[in-house]
Amino acid sequence: MIVKPPFPPRLADGVELLGEFKDSGYSKPPSLIRRADGQVIQLSRLLYLVARRMDGRRGPVSIADLVSDDLGRVLSPGQVCYLIVAKLAPLGIVAGQRTAAAPPTASPLLSLRGRGTLLPARAASGVGALMRPLFHWPVIAGVITGVAATDYWIFSVHGLAAAFGQILNDPADLLLLALLTIASGAFHECGHAAACRYGGARPGRIGFGIYLVWPSFFTDVTDSYRLSRAGRLRTDLGGIYFNLIFVLALASLYAASKTQLLLLVIALTHLEMLEQLLPFVRFDGYFILSDLVGVPDLFARVVPVLRRGSSGGQHSSGDQHDRSGAGLERRAQAVVTCWVACVIPLLTLMLGYLLLHLPAANRALWLSASHSAGQMMTALTARQYTAAGVNAIGAALALLSVAGSLFIASGLARRAIAVARRWSAGHRARRLLAIAAAAGLVAGLVAFWAADGQLRGW
Repeated sequence: MIVKPPFPPRLADGVELLGEFKDSGYSKPPSLIRRADGQVIQLSRLLYLVARRMDGRRGPVSIADLVSDDLGRVLSPGQVCYLIVAKLAPLGIVAGQRTAAAPPTASPLLSLRGRGTLLPARAASGVGALMRPLFHWPVIAGVITGVAATDYWIFSVHGLAAAFGQILNDPADLLLLALLTIASGAFHECGHAAACRYGGARPGRIGFGIYLVWPSFFTDVTDSYRLSRAGRLRTDLGGIYFNLIFVLALASLYAASKTQLLLLVIALTHLEMLEQLLPFVRFDGYFILSDLVGVPDLFARVVPVLRRGSSGGQHSSGDQHDRSGAGLERRAQAVVTCWVACVIPLLTLMLGYLLLHLPAANRALWLSASHSAGQMMTALTARQYTAAGVNAIGAALALLSVAGSLFIASGLARRAIAVARRWSAGHRARRLLAIAAAAGLVAGLVAFWAADGQLRGW
């Protein structure tokens, strides 16, 4: 039960008003507010205006008068109390308000899991401030020109044959390759933080986690929502831009040392940049497309688009299927619909393949991890510490991939169970049908795994 609002009402500690979502793809742009836990919430203009006037000094009468002036229509004190108690308090942004349920927290599809912190928010902000001058246009032009010249020399003149030869002749160089690749990923995140600071927003922490089935770095740039489209795009592209700077640093090291391995790292960095531009999973390309369209979370639009399609495209600004509560502009709706039409088959194939071959893939990864662990122990016994390090990294990556695949499978199961429970709530026949469908799916998967021999050889 929601208790009566305190008098005078105020926002909870740590709540921050971010303002209207600039350059959005919504016909009625939402306003944004951020809780102390970092969760960003979209509010209608009416709710945002009420929240903005809740300073702990004004009562409902004063708030109603001010909001009425802002809106250009009359809002009564009773309506203000209702909005505070029934709409704002359940979001966890009103001080002194306790609700029966915990405040809503987003659980985005295919988001990063198992997060840890490398740099806290204050340190990440300091790094961003230190590297902010790299976003001045003369510096950007120089970096792009330098990388273009480097790429031409590597791929058209020198080639990578000598670099591959060095790896084959000395496998211990794989350890240096892995370390430089990790350094490239970490420097990529510094680019997001620096771009966020350059635009006038504050970056949060830089950390690491598991994305899909592999380890990944991340930077919390939630505060960039307060920026314009150009500022958000600069933040999205900041990581790739810092990859270009990393390429120039590697080229400088090569010029000084003639170490061929550095050229291979440059090539791998380019592949990493291309991968980051994919818009179908939560890489940089996904956020670039999201900010170009002006829709914060494209995956949150999948269900509304599918429902709109199944209803023949009929909808209104009050469409209950639209999670944001505000319709999209025609151009944004067209882009989002095309994106959904592409991402649904791709995700279906990817996740379907994962489920069908989950035991076989994890068996191969487990055996690879066991083999690497054995080689690591042999190398340690022989005091070959570099080889031991290479094998330790190989074993860790294999085990992380196993953990990631199992986490995805369990996450899909949890989401499916939640959907089934909502769909069958209060309907005995639907509940029995959902249980039968789940049992049939599990039995079918186990039968396929057994027939394919995936349950043997562990």
